[in-house]
Amino acid sequence: MNKLTPNRPVPVLDVVHDGRHVLQDLPLARESIPYVIALPEQGIGAFVYTWVTKDSLAGSACVAFGPGVATPIAEKTDGIEVPRKQSFDNWNVGKLTLQHDLKLERARVKVDGERFGLDAQFEALHPAYAYAFHPDGCPTWAATNRTEQAGRLHGKIRIDGKEHNFETACARDHSWGTRNWDVPQNWKWLHAQAGDTCVHFWHINARGRNELRGYVSRDGRMAEVARADYEFETDDQYRQTRIVAEVEDTAGRKLRVEGQYFATFPFLPVPSCTLNEGAMTCTIDGQKGVGWTEFMWPTEYLDFLRNEKA
Repeated sequence: MNKLTPNRPVPVLDVVHDGRHVLQDLPLARESIPYVIALPEQGIGAFVYTWVTKDSLAGSACVAFGPGVATPIAEKTDGIEVPRKQSFDNWNVGKLTLQHDLKLERARVKVDGERFGLDAQFEALHPAYAYAFHPDGCPTWAATNRTEQAGRLHGKIRIDGKEHNFETACARDHSWGTRNWDVPQNWKWLHAQAGDTCVHFWHINARGRNELRGYVSRDGRMAEVARADYEFETDDQYRQTRIVAEVEDTAGRKLRVEGQYFATFPFLPVPSCTLNEGAMTCTIDGQKGVGWTEFMWPTEYLDFLRNEKA
């Protein structure tokens, strides 16, 4: 049952949530921020991801893959103690540095790895959308709250000594609270951008229920996703190769997203959970853009499907 109200204004998120939060003293309490970057002209998909636990132990992953990368790069560190007062305006963990303006508008993202380097500026295209805005709130196993925001990213990326200047669409999210990776059975997470049109949805199957969160930002107006129907294709490893999504928002707007993937990478945040990351070229109602999806699978089930197909 859809509890969303047509034409309900999307609230404005307090900018305090661009910074670090005080986490509850719970076993799975954590905070995390990823940025996903699709560069089809260079044949590069990349993401940076950082997290910190309730005990102020932090980690980061800087990943690049695709036809423009000789072999996938994954430079990861974990268990780094950081000061409890250190926030995301000056966040340095492993090879990754984040400098948020703490206004939910701009950020600098830097990577100084052996094979992968990045120095880029992020500028938001719309206010951050928070899952807590939904009548059912944010799924409790995922976080206390989670924000999603699309923007433009421009700067330089270095892969194996070769540097590229770029400007592209980029999406980031930010979640804080408890995260139990073993609760969901599957999810499809999508961001697509074409010009100033941004589409996001997260379709989750967990605890025997289907959950849908997301938003559309178009023509200066944001509305929540009320419906997302999609079809997709994968290869024999269940890496996504194509997706078509029909999305309708609470303002009554209908959009069609068509995506073709040029780079995929399996990321395991914990051994029991596999996130198939996918960078894609796309169109939104025929307008060219880029996007990203993340398909989540329980690792054992994914192995079963692969062996069954073989």
